[in-house]
Amino acid sequence: MSDVGNICEEAIGTAASSHAAGVGFIEACRHYVAQRGLPENHLSAFYCRLSEALMHRGRSEDAVACARLAFASSPEKEEIANTCAWVFSNCGQHADAAATYESLLKIRPRWVEGHRHASGSFAAAGQIERAILHAKAASDGDPNSFEFTFHAGCLLESTTQYDDALVYFGRALAIDPGNAAVLRRMSGIKFALEQCDDAVNLALRALSLTPDDPLNAQHAGELLLRVGRFDEAACIMLAAVDAHPNDSVGLRLLSAAQMLCGRTEDALMQSIALLPSRLSMQNTICIGRTCCIA
Repeated sequence: MSDVGNICEEAIGTAASSHAAGVGFIEACRHYVAQRGLPENHLSAFYCRLSEALMHRGRSEDAVACARLAFASSPEKEEIANTCAWVFSNCGQHADAAATYESLLKIRPRWVEGHRHASGSFAAAGQIERAILHAKAASDGDPNSFEFTFHAGCLLESTTQYDDALVYFGRALAIDPGNAAVLRRMSGIKFALEQCDDAVNLALRALSLTPDDPLNAQHAGELLLRVGRFDEAACIMLAAVDAHPNDSVGLRLLSAAQMLCGRTEDALMQSIALLPSRLSMQNTICIGRTCCIA
């Protein structure tokens, strides 16, 4: 491989000169390799090493082209597939990366992290069902990994497979009982399933764990508004706005809560406070509704 590495560096220099003269870069590399008489069984290693070198030089398009040549000629070689997967992922070629990770999993069927890599690549490529398949395999292969389990739950939630999502979020919560993000997501699912009491309780539990997190305050406040617990929503949003006075979402929720509590003047003041954020459609609607009620 050291000889291949040296040939790569020479090929890049020669191809760069040829490319400047109007010859395609990859074609120039092919021509150089043919002149050097590189054996056929070394070509995949050559293109693999070349793709890595080009990646480091910021030549992503050429790096991807070389990686495709390398992987197509030797998909069964672990070292080549590893490098190609790295190049594909870093160049945003997620479908290629996913296929490469699946090839690696045939070589290393017990490689749990490979399932997580494949899942991420399939998800980025928009192939969510295959992403879920590998996410479950990763989580099931390492049930003590919070990251694997949470990832599976998030993918399942995104496709409204709520019952399965709750199973994986439940596993994640067992690993990290104090994780507010898991509780908030479980709360959202419970509300989508019209299990409103459970949804609110989970939201309040998440907020109690991270009282300074505006996302948890917003989530709890909005759910309380939706179930008609206006005073509690107002208290939560007032505390959130005190901690984050420039949070336009928090101000809007506080204004709505105060309005629904009958404190119209306070609601109007909070609506006016939204004006400096200048002016989102939601904020304008909020102010208009408050003024009409007043």
